[in-house]
Amino acid sequence: MTVDETSQDVAPQHSQKHPQDHRQKSALVWLGVFLVIALGIYFQNPAYALLGALLLRLTLNVNPIKNSATIGKLSLQTAIVLLGFSLGIDSLMQMSSDYGVIVAVFVLGTLGLGLLMGKFLRSDEVETTLIASGTAICGGTAIATLAPLVNAKPQQFAVATALVFLLNIVALLTFPFIGTLLGLSQEVFGAWVALAIHDTSSVIATAAIYGDEAAQVAAAVKLGRTLWLIPLAFAVSLIYGRREAKIRVPTFVLLFVGMAVISRFIPLEPVVVGYIGLLSKALLVIALAMIGLEINRQTLSQMSMRSIGLGVGLWIIVAPIALLLVLYR
Repeated sequence: MTVDETSQDVAPQHSQKHPQDHRQKSALVWLGVFLVIALGIYFQNPAYALLGALLLRLTLNVNPIKNSATIGKLSLQTAIVLLGFSLGIDSLMQMSSDYGVIVAVFVLGTLGLGLLMGKFLRSDEVETTLIASGTAICGGTAIATLAPLVNAKPQQFAVATALVFLLNIVALLTFPFIGTLLGLSQEVFGAWVALAIHDTSSVIATAAIYGDEAAQVAAAVKLGRTLWLIPLAFAVSLIYGRREAKIRVPTFVLLFVGMAVISRFIPLEPVVVGYIGLLSKALLVIALAMIGLEINRQTLSQMSMRSIGLGVGLWIIVAPIALLLVLYR
């Protein structure tokens, strides 16, 4: 048998084995995702879905759900919009008034401190901008918005997003315990996580673990914090001389406010509001599961110690400050 003949015999076997292995892993991920979502919905704890999906992705290194990012985004936004029914426009305006100054102080202070720490640590300027903005305003959303404005490379975008994501996991697992240990009220805890946690998904998920009232407060305060992305994107576009900045209020924010208005003039039966709340929590669980599938081994391996030091150090400083701001407002 010649070398060519041997390669012709062996190659087909290898090519058949790899797709079969991939299909098996994909099937396991599908089954695992279904189970972790079921657990998250049953226990009303999005952490099960987030951690389970993350472990599946890192262990099997496969994401068979091609549109997982889109599914997660739509599930999260719908969950937030549905919270507007139970919150009401009166409560929304009251909380916006009560925490508006605190949100401004937190956002501007975190941005300034993050940029100073980046210079001190000699971190990459683009990564510093992305990490500081993500910590100050709205995590992955801020990073995704600013990345094209600062000419971020795919690796820089991935590193900032992965770092924020990992800190979200830490917050999701620790903040409810800290809140219980300190005896924080529902309102105080909701306002704290709305300031201290990066992404909206993790803010709402963490607050929902603590209680329904905490989730409502967190949604209102966090959406007020998210609106700071508009002036920030405008400022960054001026600094970097970019004209293609898409400065607009996210649609789901407008829908959230719209639902709060509707609930004011068209009150729903408590039973209906209860079912809407359950649907919102289920969608949040699905969103967290899809987000967990988005982080892979390659992204984690690209994180430098300076970026980690900046992201973790900044968050460790501002998270306790956020609690103090809420407690002594």
